[in-house]
Amino acid sequence: MKKEARCSEILNMLATTKAVTSTELSKYFHVTEETIRKDLFYLSEKGQIIRTFGGATLKENVEQSLEQRIVRNYRQKMKIAYEVAKLIKPRDLIVIDAGSTSMLLAKMIQPNSDVIVITNSLENINILANIEGITVVGTGGTLSNKSMSFRGILAEKAISSYNLQKAFISCAAVDAQRGIMDTSEQEVRVKLRMIDETEEVYLLADSSKFNRIAHVTVCDFSRITAIITDDEIDLETVEKFKHIGVNIIIAT
Repeated sequence: MKKEARCSEILNMLATTKAVTSTELSKYFHVTEETIRKDLFYLSEKGQIIRTFGGATLKENVEQSLEQRIVRNYRQKMKIAYEVAKLIKPRDLIVIDAGSTSMLLAKMIQPNSDVIVITNSLENINILANIEGITVVGTGGTLSNKSMSFRGILAEKAISSYNLQKAFISCAAVDAQRGIMDTSEQEVRVKLRMIDETEEVYLLADSSKFNRIAHVTVCDFSRITAIITDDEIDLETVEKFKHIGVNIIIAT
C-alpha cells in the first residue's frame, strides 16, 4: 500500500477509534514502526492529527455550528441531559454554557422550581423564557453566529457578578493527560469564568469526546466536581479516568 492510501486509512481509523498507536498501525499495515512514524509525522505537519507518545489522536480544531453539534450523538446527549437535570434543585443559582448538551439540559429544568439560570447561550435564553417559574439571566456580550453564544469581556463580567452554586459546561475533547479542551479561545475564557465563580462544576461530555484532542485547554480535572457521560464509553477509559481521581457519572 502506498503512503497516500495508508495515510488516508489512518485518518479513517482515527475517525472511529479516536486514537491509535504506532505498534497497532505497524501490525495492521504490515510495515515497520519507523514507516508509521513517518506517516504520522506527515499527517501532523498537514495539521490533520496530533502526535502522542507512541501514536496519534485526531485533531479537533474546527469550531462547529450549533446545528452541527446538536445532531451529533443526539441520543447520548439526551441521556446525559436527563441525568444532569437531577442535579438541579429548587432555588439553585446555576450557570449553563452554550454547548449542545447544555441546550438539551435547559429544556429539562423543572417549571416553577425558582431556579435562576445564568447563560451565555442565546438558544438557552429562548428555551428558558418559555418555562414558568424560572429566572433567566443572559450574559450579553459579542454574539457568535456559529455557536449562538455570547463571548467577550461583557459576558465574563456578567458571570463574575453572581455567587454561583453549580456550573454545567461542555467541551470539544477530554484527555486524561491534557484535561478538558475546546476549539474556541474566546469560548474557553467564558467557561473559565464560570468555573472560577462556581462551587460545583459539572462537565457534560458524551463518550465520543474522550481520548481526543482540541487545540485550547480549558482546565485540568482538579476544577471539576464530576464528569457526566453516556453508557457507550468503554470501561478502559472509565478506569483510566478513575485512576487519576476523576469522578465519572454514567448516564444510562
